[in-house]
Amino acid sequence: MKKLVHLMLLVLFVVVLWPSQGHAATAPKLFLDGKSIVPDVDPIIVKDYTLVPVSFIATGLGSGIEYIAQTKTVTIHNSTTNIELKIDSQTAVVDGQTVNLDAAVQLLKGRTMVPLRFVGEQLGLNVEWVQETQSIYLTKKQAPPEEDPSQNGEQPDPLETVGARPVPADAVGVVKGIEFDGTSAIIISYDGEISPNEAFTLQGPDRIVLDLPAVAFAPEFTSGFKLASSGVRSGEGRLVVEGHPLLNQVRYNSTEAPSAVRLVLDLTQASTYTVNQGNGVIRLDLTGIPETDQPSQPPVGDKTNGVFRVVIDAGHGAHDPGAKSASNRTEKEFNLGLALKVQALLKKEKNIEVYMTREDDTFMELSDRAKFANDLKADIFISIHANSFGTTARGTETYYNRDDSKGLADIIHKHFLKGTGLPDRKVKKAGFVVIKQTTMPAVLLEAGFITNKEDEKILYDDAAQNRMAEGIVAGIKEYFNQK
Repeated sequence: MKKLVHLMLLVLFVVVLWPSQGHAATAPKLFLDGKSIVPDVDPIIVKDYTLVPVSFIATGLGSGIEYIAQTKTVTIHNSTTNIELKIDSQTAVVDGQTVNLDAAVQLLKGRTMVPLRFVGEQLGLNVEWVQETQSIYLTKKQAPPEEDPSQNGEQPDPLETVGARPVPADAVGVVKGIEFDGTSAIIISYDGEISPNEAFTLQGPDRIVLDLPAVAFAPEFTSGFKLASSGVRSGEGRLVVEGHPLLNQVRYNSTEAPSAVRLVLDLTQASTYTVNQGNGVIRLDLTGIPETDQPSQPPVGDKTNGVFRVVIDAGHGAHDPGAKSASNRTEKEFNLGLALKVQALLKKEKNIEVYMTREDDTFMELSDRAKFANDLKADIFISIHANSFGTTARGTETYYNRDDSKGLADIIHKHFLKGTGLPDRKVKKAGFVVIKQTTMPAVLLEAGFITNKEDEKILYDDAAQNRMAEGIVAGIKEYFNQK
């Protein structure tokens, strides 16, 4: 009986003192070695555990980050530790050993969110939760004292470790983090006023260069960087990306007098791109291989059996909400709503059979969506999505991957654009999994930006969705030469 009482008291103690999602109305405050630190994306609490952006915890401690796009894996490494994490997985591999995580790694608004306590402790931090102030205190473990090189006749390294240096006086903004979103975008988070120079391309090898004048790295970002005797920061950082069709790695460094930050994207081949800015973020999207003068593929003619198979894919679903709208609605809700309207219209067409990757709030892996269409031997594949970035970006765009999908993309985009009534962001080439792994002509539609209030109002309007669905169906019928 005493053991039972003690056990109940212990459970009560844990429930009262340990943080929970229900008790944390706001994101917890973070402190590193006694100083307040604020990530560019608020921490989230999942199953009573705090998740933070991977770049915030890793680069802030001088660790490197590598992304493997095909497997949705991120690797954090320093001189002593190697941590492999996978999106939506609750296991990690640390120095070759598989371990369980307190909470699964998540992708939120294009940012990889990782368990703070686990990653912090693996990288050498002490992590302490203080219930009374809803705060998390991170402290660096003390390293043993280093041997004084002057005592053994050795000369010190000409590079002086500077740690968190003050921001130069001529810097009007600071870069807080640089991340790859796992698909096609480089996310640069910042504070202050930043006016990027126009990005430009170089060849031999193919590169995209983006310069940020009068900008420095934030102290927490540059922790562990070194200063050369010339006054130029060395310790150039890089993000290595494996398995991406266009991107090899991102290199970045900064200079002083004058202050500037440069990013260089090392590509596998030449790529078009866009740069957008808003809400403390600069986003550089790789939009695909430059267009050639080759003509679009002609529309498909009548089939022998007279019936065409169409797969409609509503992006995201279940635990994967996709982007969040300006009023906190989810992308998955929009995607499914529009997909079901398209399904209803296609069911009225006697020469078209429609198949859905999902008809409710369920989740299917990207590769499984492509396999579903391939196994059906579908004639075309259409994936429905909504875009997100800042509050000012607007418009409709359509993506394809292989040349045999260009004709479908052109036709669908023409009709879909009339349905949305939004600015035209054109047809673009990209390597999204669902349009790359499918074997039939395939397109991915980005209806508009749900992070823009004007676009959001249209995208979630029932009448507007009906027009969009009619546009998609009109494009399908034109492609199949159906009246």
